[in-house]
Amino acid sequence: MNLLPQRFIFRFGFASQTSTFKGNYPCSIPSHGRRKFSATTLSLATPKSGEELLLVVGGGAAGIYGAIRAKTLAPNLKVVVIEKARPLSKVKISGGGRCNVTNGHCPDNKILAEQYPRGHKEFKGSFFHTHGPMDTMSWFSDHGVVLKIEEDGRVFPASDSSSTIIDCLMSEAKRSGVLLQTGKVVTSASSTADGKFAIKLEKRSLDYVEHVEADYLLIASGSSKQGYNLATQLGHSILEPVPSLFTFKIDDLKLAELSGVTFPKVKAKLQLEGIQKKIPQLTQVGPMLVTHWGLSGPVVLRLSAWGARYLSSSNYKGTLCVDFTPDLPIEDLKSALTRHKSQFLVIHSMT
Repeated sequence: MNLLPQRFIFRFGFASQTSTFKGNYPCSIPSHGRRKFSATTLSLATPKSGEELLLVVGGGAAGIYGAIRAKTLAPNLKVVVIEKARPLSKVKISGGGRCNVTNGHCPDNKILAEQYPRGHKEFKGSFFHTHGPMDTMSWFSDHGVVLKIEEDGRVFPASDSSSTIIDCLMSEAKRSGVLLQTGKVVTSASSTADGKFAIKLEKRSLDYVEHVEADYLLIASGSSKQGYNLATQLGHSILEPVPSLFTFKIDDLKLAELSGVTFPKVKAKLQLEGIQKKIPQLTQVGPMLVTHWGLSGPVVLRLSAWGARYLSSSNYKGTLCVDFTPDLPIEDLKSALTRHKSQFLVIHSMT
């Protein structure tokens, strides 16, 4: 008797795409709380006498939150965020449009740091001691956002809408006096003789260049090469980044027929060409989603994150073994399939 095995093996490759945003989206928040985008002009070149300037590169979650935090700690500091497109655009689509805020199952910051594929040693330093996930949850709660912790530890707004997080951040940025300029790009940065930063800003849509001197510079440009270029200009050495947190492309017509099917818990093991040593993090357990091009979901994204550099070195070729019933012993699975087969034969013979 042939039984359907509980473990499946897929051959896979990967595909990526790049999105480009164009336009000018300065942001203001009307009194009724809904976001509205309108054109504004802010002056950077002529700060008030004795006023210090913090320039934030990037209007994503890190940039906006960092700007708010800086303004909270130093109310007299002029804080300006430079964003080339629409602020918090990735927050809008994160977590399937719900916005995964942080992790609520790991109050021990040292243990949480170990869950980062890269940078965990650095995170064991002052970073999480200064501001950890519990601090993040407290901040949003204190600012009127009701949060919920799901079974896997992910924290979402109770509204299940990323707009709740965006509205909170943008409203607090406006209230605290953070200034936002969009449609501009910081193209160069250098240190001056008196310890400040000489910044060059450009508008891609116009023949426009602005030179600004800032007392402080916060680079929060995410995975954009812009941030790496600025850091290099300021004397930092950069380890060449590789793709991380991506879905797996698998050319299998039978798998494509299952597009949209979600498995709440699978065990997936990644085997890569040229990688002989055993890497525990290349085996992950969690939800998985079948897409029209392959596999996605938390378990796949974690594999891509932990295996990012190994995947790059193996030219994104390998084998993925998926156990769809990780909590069910093989003998119990065989018994279940035998019962289903017998039941199917009885029903078929009756019809």
